[in-house]
Amino acid sequence: MNAPPQPRTPISALLRVLLASLSGCLFSIFLVGSVDTWNEIAHQDWNASDSTWLKWQFWAQQFPWKWGLAAAAATFCLGLVGARFTLIAWNLNFFGSWRGIALCIVLLAIPQGWATALRPSAPPDAPNVLFVLVDTVRADRTSFLGYERETWPGIGKLAEEGVVFERAMTQAPWTKPTVATLFSGLVPSKHGAMSHMPMNSGRRFVAMGSEHRVLPESYSLAGYDTAAVVHNANIQPIYGFGQGFEDFMYVDEWDLRAPVMIDAARDWLSDRSGDRPWFLYLHLTDPHYPYDPPAPPEGPRGTWDKSGSDFVLDYHVVKSFHDGEREPTEEMRQHLSDAYDEELLYTDQQLTPFLHEVRNQYPDTVIVFVGDHGDELWEHGSVGHGHVVYDELVHVPMVLWGPNLPAARIPGQVRLLDVGATILDATGIVDPHAQKTTMGTSLIPMIMDENRHGEHLPAPFETGGDGEPPWQLRGISAVHGGQLWKLIRQEVDFLHEAPSIMLFNISEDPLEKNDVAEQFPEVAEALFALMKERDWYTKPEDLEGDLFDSGAIGEEDRHLLEEMGYGEFDD
Repeated sequence: MNAPPQPRTPISALLRVLLASLSGCLFSIFLVGSVDTWNEIAHQDWNASDSTWLKWQFWAQQFPWKWGLAAAAATFCLGLVGARFTLIAWNLNFFGSWRGIALCIVLLAIPQGWATALRPSAPPDAPNVLFVLVDTVRADRTSFLGYERETWPGIGKLAEEGVVFERAMTQAPWTKPTVATLFSGLVPSKHGAMSHMPMNSGRRFVAMGSEHRVLPESYSLAGYDTAAVVHNANIQPIYGFGQGFEDFMYVDEWDLRAPVMIDAARDWLSDRSGDRPWFLYLHLTDPHYPYDPPAPPEGPRGTWDKSGSDFVLDYHVVKSFHDGEREPTEEMRQHLSDAYDEELLYTDQQLTPFLHEVRNQYPDTVIVFVGDHGDELWEHGSVGHGHVVYDELVHVPMVLWGPNLPAARIPGQVRLLDVGATILDATGIVDPHAQKTTMGTSLIPMIMDENRHGEHLPAPFETGGDGEPPWQLRGISAVHGGQLWKLIRQEVDFLHEAPSIMLFNISEDPLEKNDVAEQFPEVAEALFALMKERDWYTKPEDLEGDLFDSGAIGEEDRHLLEEMGYGEFDD
């Protein structure tokens, strides 16, 4: 005969409520995480056999813990309000038992376990990669590229041992599309990480298409530890930049300086376990306006700027210049120009010791140093970036160091869309998917062949709506008839009823002061045909869809983006 059931004590009742809460938490995490994550994976091209690791790595990283914790809190509160009802319900529910709880834990462990089990092994003796991007660096303000001021004395000295690209061209005059190009090898209108302002729908911040194979994914698939240390609100996982990174450290305080970012990179390197090679992306923003370098002894303020002025740039000031509401004085121009140079010097002072450390502690490391874009300082009538594609914005410094690369200076024109393929080649990593999708080409053959050092590769660039009003510009810099030319095409927008073009002979007019489109229409026609032939030209109306829409932007990010000059937001 069965014994009669024993009455439950308050302690056992509370314990069962807690267990119910725990199981509800675990099941919610699993369920919500699975739905959200697989929706994201549906946009990824991770079904190939060589991409399995990326799928599980992504799932293991993306569980939305806050939803699970919220479910647990709700379950617990319901239990406190109606303990008897809750207990009866959970008596009938598999997930209220120990077996159910164990099952939830197992289910939650599957993604992380599979991600670990499926992780590829790195090739033996694979080199590390340190990818350093410094925001807002003009090539013509770079001392090792000929500028009279020693803005980069430390990096310049190190550059003597590396490969210096004297004419590296970015594919966009602002950060988000440039970094996406560096990672994907695609022009902005193909990878989608732009800021569109369609005539009928207002500003739209959009993400890089998640179906693209990006550089961190290639290294993750190759068995590397991967991490990013970023200080720019445009470069976040919400915009597609988390793909392939095991650790993504986004520092969201705009007034922090390079030392904080570099220390975070040092900490990640020192905290790593095991002997896997690593890929580390470090994004510094000190040269970005407001141009307010630290004073001595921490910084070089006063090295060139003797004005004593405290005038700085912010979004509203830049916009007032763009709109013609304010005219700069000569003193103001000089102050900002000097302060900008001091920001470059400060970044050099902070970054140089770190590069020395990496080269000494990890000699088998490929290091890339590059700027994403420059800043206009009234060379063509305004200030800031994102609004034009003259060389002060699209000509940037780039240096490459590698254990098997000779010291060299490459005067020929190259593109930032070549960087990903070049790094993969320099480290011996073969990713067939990346090779199939990139528009870039490895620069290693050019580096190794001195006869090719003067070769100019055609370089596209574009900006699509970042700014007020929405300038829609497409362009190309390429050789025609033995000379280097630059075509800029103004597309139709609500300020321009018909497209127009400008043409500059860079070989004879490097400052782009003389538009010769009317004198040489055949050159303009040939360059535009080359853009279309290479699939580098996209009509503005073809960018107005919401294929890559990243959704709502948080208040904190809105503030940071406004501080950086990316406009006011209207919901």
